[in-house]
Amino acid sequence: MRIVQVIAGIAPRMGGPSKVVLEMSAALAAEGHIVDIVTTSLAHRGSWLSWPSSGDLLPVESGRRMLRDGYHITFCRPTWPTRWGASYEMGTVLRDLIPRSDIVHVHSLYLFHTLLASRLARALKVPYVVRPHGTLDPYIRRRHRLLKAVYQTLFENTTLRDAATIHFTSDEERDLALSALPPGVKTCVIPLGVDVAAFGDLPDRAAARRSLGVDPGGLVWLFLGRLNHKKGLDLLARAFTQLSRDVPQSWLIVVGPDDDGLGKALLRECSLSGVGDRVVLRGFLDGFEKRQALAAADFWILPSYSENFGVAVVEAMAAGLPVLITDKVNIWRTIEAAEAGVVTPAEERGVLEGMLRLARLPPRARTAMGERGRDLCRRAYSWTEIARQLTALYAHLLLQVSSG
Repeated sequence: MRIVQVIAGIAPRMGGPSKVVLEMSAALAAEGHIVDIVTTSLAHRGSWLSWPSSGDLLPVESGRRMLRDGYHITFCRPTWPTRWGASYEMGTVLRDLIPRSDIVHVHSLYLFHTLLASRLARALKVPYVVRPHGTLDPYIRRRHRLLKAVYQTLFENTTLRDAATIHFTSDEERDLALSALPPGVKTCVIPLGVDVAAFGDLPDRAAARRSLGVDPGGLVWLFLGRLNHKKGLDLLARAFTQLSRDVPQSWLIVVGPDDDGLGKALLRECSLSGVGDRVVLRGFLDGFEKRQALAAADFWILPSYSENFGVAVVEAMAAGLPVLITDKVNIWRTIEAAEAGVVTPAEERGVLEGMLRLARLPPRARTAMGERGRDLCRRAYSWTEIARQLTALYAHLLLQVSSG
């Protein structure tokens, strides 16, 4: 099959969604499909105000189809407003690719590429799949509610209604989104994946802690992900402050791109409570440095208010770390059933109690919990298996089209 994946940006600092599209495409290509990614060359989330300059772009050639990891990728020049992911060049590229494709897979809603790809696919009678990436969660829909309601009425109800199916990544994500879907919309649930082998041989822990400036004997918590309003950093700051009174050897490492200054706010709150010297802010890390942060940690934490899947959670489990998540992370039931971590409500007391519970585990119990997480990743989140599920989905959708 010829598959076109369309997403606003794949810069590493954009977080899980960009990484997922690359790994999904590589897995589909390994199954023998011809896969194209069409995206912009934006290096960050963009702006509503300024026109894009060279400093806003990845160092890539735009408009040229390039081979990478078995799939092809075309970067398109963005234009204003970059926060919407606008790109005139993307229209030219998609008008060439979509007529020759079997399936178009569109990632996210409320963005330029979604509107463009869905309308072109519909006009050219090519079935398209939409992965909302959590945008239909009630928590997310409450932000800028009026603007989103108008946009959905004008555009996205049609986008959803005309899609061959809506690709959710967990049952919980689908259940939360049902009230936002027009009647009769078809849905499916296929999870995202992780390359377990990539997290199997982490750097030396002692060296990792020295590099990060963490006490060699400390009990280290790691938050790794994009610093965003929905991630519960306010809960984390307050819970960590209280935890430090009972477990004084506690340390917190915060890793991830921070476009809104939320990391500084967390550090400020911890400093006011006298524990700022045990908080390490490292900004965006990738590759070896990211694996080094995982190696330094005893536990991984995400006290999120909303999370459609949680790619970083799965990566932490693949690294063998016990995880603490809230019941707003939509794969929480799977993690709880596998006993791969602790699940709490998205409130301060629950997060604190969960941290205390993990902190008091004997080392052997911690290791066993981490191994259960690794095993869960191998069983449920293998990209090879997920590529096969996507292949079956695409084949089913094409059969429906051919049968009228």
